[in-house]
Amino acid sequence: MSQSVLIFGGGIAGLTAALSLAAKGHSVTVIEQAAQLGGRLWHAPPPVLLEAHAATWSLIKTLGQDRLTTPLRHTPLEFLQSTGARIQFLHLPLPSPLNTLLGTTLFQGLSMRDRWHLLSFLERTWEQDPPLPNDLDSRAADEWLTSIGQSETARHGVWNSLARLLVGAALPEISAGLFMRTLRRCFLTGARATKLIVPPHGVDSFLLAPLIAALDRLGVRVKLHATATQLRFSHNRVTEVELADHTRLTADWYLSALPPQRLTPLLPERVVTHYAYFQQLSRLNESPLVVVRLHLDQAVRQTQLILLEGRTFHWMIRHPDEERHEQTSVVWAQAVGEQSLLPQSKEELVRLAVDDMAAAFSAPSSPRILDIDVIRLASAMLSTKPGAHQYRPIPTSPFTNFLVAGAWTDTGWPANLESAILSGQRCAEVISAQPS
Repeated sequence: MSQSVLIFGGGIAGLTAALSLAAKGHSVTVIEQAAQLGGRLWHAPPPVLLEAHAATWSLIKTLGQDRLTTPLRHTPLEFLQSTGARIQFLHLPLPSPLNTLLGTTLFQGLSMRDRWHLLSFLERTWEQDPPLPNDLDSRAADEWLTSIGQSETARHGVWNSLARLLVGAALPEISAGLFMRTLRRCFLTGARATKLIVPPHGVDSFLLAPLIAALDRLGVRVKLHATATQLRFSHNRVTEVELADHTRLTADWYLSALPPQRLTPLLPERVVTHYAYFQQLSRLNESPLVVVRLHLDQAVRQTQLILLEGRTFHWMIRHPDEERHEQTSVVWAQAVGEQSLLPQSKEELVRLAVDDMAAAFSAPSSPRILDIDVIRLASAMLSTKPGAHQYRPIPTSPFTNFLVAGAWTDTGWPANLESAILSGQRCAEVISAQPS
């Protein structure tokens, strides 16, 4: 039987939950304080998709966007090291663990000694002799990699770049447990999981626009310019939500898809102080993201993803400009966790991006820049420092009809697109599994 659901927060997590719930016949209303759904994703770079991102691919298929990705080729993962060496990680279409063993053996980004230590560790891991230590979530990834024999050159030249791409911070700033789990899911579970695709479209046109259109077809109600200001509770349930204009809304279920710093102010003080579930939200921190988009008067034939070490920006994506169908291309330069870049002027950030682009993509001459966009987000992604995992909440709160979604919740993934989509799907499953 249909149940009513109020979702406050119109980002990808809330919209994913809304899509699944509405498709199953529930009455869904999304409350969003901005002028449009989707928030910062309207200006986000193309997503870096691994086959291991099962929730994301499920959403892509549901929206019919798999027709855009099916013909796309695997995007090679390239490393530009601080020495200037350019190395590519080979995607080998072989069964696991042969693909990982052979790929690691052939990977020139690691010395013979580092490859030997890594292969020895992988063999012990598969055999569970000895089992993985149980304190990895409280240890820094840099220290853990040192303990399994990875040299400083390997850590700075390869692992640090991968950490920034996959987890969103440098090795000393992330937990070994999360890094290990992410590596295992993305690279150690078979050839399909390792396949990497970067669609030549931003998240806005690739996911958000078709998602919003699907919600409209399913009759999901949307209240824009609407800010939730107070949740009210009685016993073990939420009873209503009050908006900034003093409107009060009620539903069978309430789902918060807000960042933690926006969720806590909605809660009565007695709720925050009484429940550890909500107290721990104050222990979560976020780190910055800086993105520079360059639209270039230069045609390219295929998409490239290059990880940079020792440069201002940590990775770059270059792809054909398929949306405008011109002889042009787009470069996205991205840096994570760099507070020092936030106060830099637009002109300086563009200059730094152009310098890194020249190092990453060799060209006989400098392309003409047609358009520029600079995005600075002081609080863009969850900080995944050692010990932070224990503070990420599960979807079900202490209140029987109140759920929490978002990339920052406990999904087992870093706070990325996959985590956000998966959290929304899990919340929808909880609601659909309950009798009305």
